[in-house]
Amino acid sequence: MAAGLIGWVGFAISVALAFGYAGPLTNVFLAAALAAVVQVVLLRLVFSLLGMDRGLTRGALWGGVSAVLIVTGEVTFLPLIREHPTIALLTGVYVGMAVGSFLSYFHRDDREIEAEAMAAGEPVDYGRDAHWLDPFVYGAVSYEIVLFPRALDAAIGAGVVGMIVGVVAAGVSHFILSRWTNASGTIPASTIAGIALGILTGFLFRQHAAQLWLSPLLAGGIAGGLTFLITAVVGRWLARREREIRGREGRA
Repeated sequence: MAAGLIGWVGFAISVALAFGYAGPLTNVFLAAALAAVVQVVLLRLVFSLLGMDRGLTRGALWGGVSAVLIVTGEVTFLPLIREHPTIALLTGVYVGMAVGSFLSYFHRDDREIEAEAMAAGEPVDYGRDAHWLDPFVYGAVSYEIVLFPRALDAAIGAGVVGMIVGVVAAGVSHFILSRWTNASGTIPASTIAGIALGILTGFLFRQHAAQLWLSPLLAGGIAGGLTFLITAVVGRWLARREREIRGREGRA
């Protein structure tokens, strides 16, 4: 459910901000949250029936199909969606495919970890995967602190955009920095990348600049860099801990 909520809410609000939407973000939040809950519950109920346990392609396919049905349904009773059907549908299909892929990926990954633990006669340890939500929190908190919004809509935007930056930071740490075993040198490199991405996200807050204590681009750069910095430092710690555990198991 967390992946669905982060995906739908995060991208719906980010897209709304990117297009200069000046209405209440609570409306966007509620519409996206409803879509997320419906999609995840629906896909979970028919997960095996649709073959989503057999690969990411099936997950993406059914994620996209279900998103089309959900957005089409929301058009009938949500004025906000009815006013912007094309943007809502394109965003929904993109997010829906991503959520479906994530559901398939985590299902496959968890089953592999559980099978390996069972074969070794050891308790299941999901390792770094158990911390995959952490960077979303780092991002949300970093953006709220640095942007220090003085209005509810700006606060919602800051937290949600921060979560999405956390998604990127988590992916960078897991799929890129891990190739260098999360060495110490990856921390400043990751932070610089976070600053660059953060500056871009600052553009999203141009409608709320008056409610921020720093300029949107500067605040975004600092918050993005902080998100990536924390994620890289924690990623290095987790990687070292995993290596130590493997070393002890190898000597046993």
